[in-house]
Amino acid sequence: MKTYTVNINGVPYFIEQPSSDYNIFYVNRKKGTCCIAKDANKKWIIETQVNPEAQIPVEQIGRFLEDQLSIN
Repeated sequence: MKTYTVNINGVPYFIEQPSSDYNIFYVNRKKGTCCIAKDANKKWIIETQVNPEAQIPVEQIGRFLEDQLSIN
C-alpha cells in the first residue's frame, strides 16, 4: 500500500492507495470513509463517502495524485 500526505489550503490530507493495480484512493480513512477515483470522462469523483469529516477537495487531491503517479 502506498501512502501520501498532501497539504491543501493549510489542511493535511492522508491518502492511501491500497493497490497499484487500480486507481482508487482512500482519503483520511480514519476520519470517515472517502474514496476517490477517475470516472469514464477522466474527472476525479468521490466514489464512496461514509461519514466524512469534512468536504474533500477532490480535484485538488486528484491533481496531486496525477503529479505523483503520472495517472492519465
